Amino acid sequence: MTNRTEKILTLAEAVRQIEDGSTIALGGLSYFNAPMALVRELIRQRKRGLTVITSAVTGLQADLLIAAGGVRRLISPYVGLEELGMAPNFRRAAERGEIEICEIGEAFLAFGLKAGAAGAPFFPLPRALARTDLVRVNTDYRFTRDPFTGEEVLCVPALVPDWALLHAQQSDPFGNARHLGSAYMDLLLARAARRCIVSCDEVIPQEAVRAEPQRTTLPAVLVDHVVPLFGSAHPTASEPLYDVDREHLRLYLELSRTPEGAAQYLQEFVRSSDESAYLQKVRGTAQVSASRVESTACEPEEAPPSVGELLAIIFSRLVEDGDVVGVGTGCMEVAAGLRLAQLTHAPNLSFIMGGTGALNPDAEELPPSVNSARAISRAEAVLRLEDLFDLELKGDLDVMFLSGLQIDRHGNVNLVGIGPWSAPRRRGPGSVGLELAPRARRRVAFFRRHTRQIFVERVDFISAPGYVPQVIEGGAYWVITDLAVMDFDDEGRMRLASLHPGATVEQVRERTGFELLIPASVPTTPPPTHEELHLLRTQVDRRGLLRAGPRMGCP
Repeated sequence: MTNRTEKILTLAEAVRQIEDGSTIALGGLSYFNAPMALVRELIRQRKRGLTVITSAVTGLQADLLIAAGGVRRLISPYVGLEELGMAPNFRRAAERGEIEICEIGEAFLAFGLKAGAAGAPFFPLPRALARTDLVRVNTDYRFTRDPFTGEEVLCVPALVPDWALLHAQQSDPFGNARHLGSAYMDLLLARAARRCIVSCDEVIPQEAVRAEPQRTTLPAVLVDHVVPLFGSAHPTASEPLYDVDREHLRLYLELSRTPEGAAQYLQEFVRSSDESAYLQKVRGTAQVSASRVESTACEPEEAPPSVGELLAIIFSRLVEDGDVVGVGTGCMEVAAGLRLAQLTHAPNLSFIMGGTGALNPDAEELPPSVNSARAISRAEAVLRLEDLFDLELKGDLDVMFLSGLQIDRHGNVNLVGIGPWSAPRRRGPGSVGLELAPRARRRVAFFRRHTRQIFVERVDFISAPGYVPQVIEGGAYWVITDLAVMDFDDEGRMRLASLHPGATVEQVRERTGFELLIPASVPTTPPPTHEELHLLRTQVDRRGLLRAGPRMGCP
């Protein structure tokens, strides 16, 4: 009787198989489950000319590889580090034209990967998704006719990476891997790729896998090699085993403010040592255990609301009982507002928390990131991220919350960059899922600060199209800031709907870079009620993350 072949390799052995010029997919989401040990080894082995496909939201895993000069072409909807800031090396390379950027949204990514996973040449999408500038700058978006209806449809090509580089918490020796938190988009990346390498924190016996086969999130048939090494996602999180090392990420961001600093980081933490030495070096800042985030000082409930609290309360009022809503990356106020709505007037509302797929988590504390898998422990179900994209494309989400770098008088939103796309003065993270905005029945654009730099006459790039009555049929579009609520007239022009307590028409006019329609009489936004603030502070945001921001009426 012959024995089954184990798939365990050393880090160096696994990465040595990846050739220069390969197309690689980097898994995880944001600063969770990133395959950082594999990325660092790519840099040590001086891999060059790589095309990098990322998940829906990527961060350090792509930024570090760009800093090392390994990336020729990037295919990603969003590159950033959430509340910690922009991805500096990506931003610098984009502004200098040092890498080729295939500008896409999440629909291109998700359905291109689905086509690749199914062996199909392309995936057709509704024509409404072509209202963005993504189609203008990316010729991989194509049009054809639906052979059954004759209607024009937008198509995206199949995405087929040569290698998927992923991270899971556990695997058996044969490649049956377990994500103990969220699997994010890893299964879809593995299905689409020709070959797959999985790093893991722990090798478990095959008997354990067979005892609970339903816990396997990546089956061995999709995995070619397993690289076991505890801490191999650092400084990103591998929940629930260890948290994001924010101290190390802040060090990285500080050094990466200049090319010289980025080179210093690479030399000190990557090129000068192997992976075991790296993990020894960073042991002092790594956090093994649950996330530790500083709470704000307790305040009396009568304290005036912060801007974040006011936004959350307004959001809660805009959703209706029975709505289905998704919470995007960085939208902490949205998560708080939706949970508050469930506690007040909308018990049948359903929301999906970030990229985790957690449905209706009832935690009393906001996590520092909506993409944290900790939401799963308090959820009633978990959706696969690729299934969430199906719901969005089908139009089953009632409300989309969105934000960006700019918005214009017609409600077009830009999250890609300031200045010409080919030579931006300030590169943004990317369009993320904004191209799917036309599929939502109602939209809420929000901006934590109302400024002339954000409210512009014409956006430099359309990531999400504005108010078009024939697109938002029977729907609505609101714009919320720290000063006011705005909506649109029948011609699609933005108008002032209400002023927040303490704000004036003159302030709004002065901070808007176009002629805003202002009615003769402008009502005041109803202030938060005692019940709303009490529930928000005691049953939604007990740690006071939203209270940490500026107060209403304060400069």
